[in-house]
Amino acid sequence: MIRAHSEIVRTNSFSASMADGDDLLQEGTAGDIFRKLGAEPIINCTGVRTLYGGGNPTEAVIAAMNLASRAFVDLNELAEAIGRKLASLTGAEWGFVTAGSVAALSQAIAACVAGNDPEKMKKLPLQRGKMVVVAADQRMPYEAAIRAVGCTVTAIKRASDLDDMPLEDIVAICLVGHDIPTSALPFEQMAKRAKGYRIPLIVDAAGLAPTFPNTWLLNGADLLIHSGGKYIRGPQSTGFLLGSKRLCRAAYLNGPPGQSFGRSMKVGKDEIVGAYVALEQWVAGGEAARAMNRWRACIAELEHEFLRLPELFVERIEPDSAFCNPRIAVSWDRATFPICSQVIAERLSRALPRIILHDYWHAPQRIVVDPTNLTLNEAKIVGRSIVREIAAPSELAVLPAKEALNVSGHWELSVEFLHGAATHEFVLFQDGQTIAGNHFGTEVSGVCHGTIVGPSLTLISRLPGDPMGLDYEFEGILHSDLLTGVVHLGASTPKHNGLSFRRQFGHANWSGRRVGTSNNSKGGDNASC
Repeated sequence: MIRAHSEIVRTNSFSASMADGDDLLQEGTAGDIFRKLGAEPIINCTGVRTLYGGGNPTEAVIAAMNLASRAFVDLNELAEAIGRKLASLTGAEWGFVTAGSVAALSQAIAACVAGNDPEKMKKLPLQRGKMVVVAADQRMPYEAAIRAVGCTVTAIKRASDLDDMPLEDIVAICLVGHDIPTSALPFEQMAKRAKGYRIPLIVDAAGLAPTFPNTWLLNGADLLIHSGGKYIRGPQSTGFLLGSKRLCRAAYLNGPPGQSFGRSMKVGKDEIVGAYVALEQWVAGGEAARAMNRWRACIAELEHEFLRLPELFVERIEPDSAFCNPRIAVSWDRATFPICSQVIAERLSRALPRIILHDYWHAPQRIVVDPTNLTLNEAKIVGRSIVREIAAPSELAVLPAKEALNVSGHWELSVEFLHGAATHEFVLFQDGQTIAGNHFGTEVSGVCHGTIVGPSLTLISRLPGDPMGLDYEFEGILHSDLLTGVVHLGASTPKHNGLSFRRQFGHANWSGRRVGTSNNSKGGDNASC
């Protein structure tokens, strides 16, 4: 309905029936559609993160999707046609478009478990007994896609660990493309053992730009996963599963449009066509080269703005095994500009236009900007805005000089989630306005730290999780032996420990009751600030 250059196509009957929505379809800037819905658009400096929309489709993709949306087709016939096209384009034996790369992983595991055996397919997800092997230094937040099929995830540190494992229980090995080059577990050794033991080897390269012929497929991987909505600028909700024809076909049959385990992972006919066009344009149509030129032009604009302030240090970060695109970093001396990057990020995220920086790339006096989704004009705005905030008069953050109420002791907490509740505990130790201690969850425990200013408490804790730690940020008010407030909830890996992931699960109300005292000293067992 919303086309390139704000062109709107409507029939008279459609126009009449949708009169209430016409305001959304009026001419205006690209972000106006979001403003009219009540959401403020952003300038995206984070690259291709799903949280902010991935990448915007190219004009060729939009045109292809519009055409595909006006006709009907047998989806199985379309899959066969796209499979042949993908084989010719990529050199893989076959492939198909999935509902994102996480769906591709689930369907790939389903294929490794059940093939297209109806008896096995209809028993998915499994109840127990099968495992997928991963590298201990390649853990990822999306392993739920493996567990959704009913498989456990088993991490190994050496390829030789496979030799002592029950091979009949291993359905697949899954490696992460981002991490393969720096892993302690050599790809060649894993590929050799996978082939020898006849275990399918999957490479999840969702966060990487596709390149073909693909090194991993050529050197032993059976299946390869890529995103359709990131660098190649296809529909954001799409992905690709490429590789072995037999396994790809089995994976397809374990997904839509059949009545199988993956039926919920539905992909529209227009999305299938759009994803293929995006990949074709990227691989054979010159889009990769055009993208690189755009990125470098934006970096040059950012660098020009940063260098207006001579005291800043500017670094161009070239593409590497984890990022196909160049980025730029700006840093400063704290004595010259006493402001931290997190404060700047928070200010820019609240300003107009809203500018979102990549939260888990920050260092205290360093900001990294990813140009993937920037225009030249936006790059200029971002550069000037960052320089303005760095140079603005600022004071070092200090706690207000208020009396610190006593929060030390043993606390029982009730956390009221959107559905359900849980009982947690704190053991807190206090030194002035500084707090440290231990947080005991329902099943796991960890350290916590924070401050209390007057009656206002802020307490941050991180409990162990596999593969993501569990993040809690408590805000509360102390009333004698009672605490009440809100807790922000999330989970993150050490590599992705930014605010957006630490708060990705929303918030809950909580209350605490002091049930005992503690030695009012700095820290305690395992307590740390």
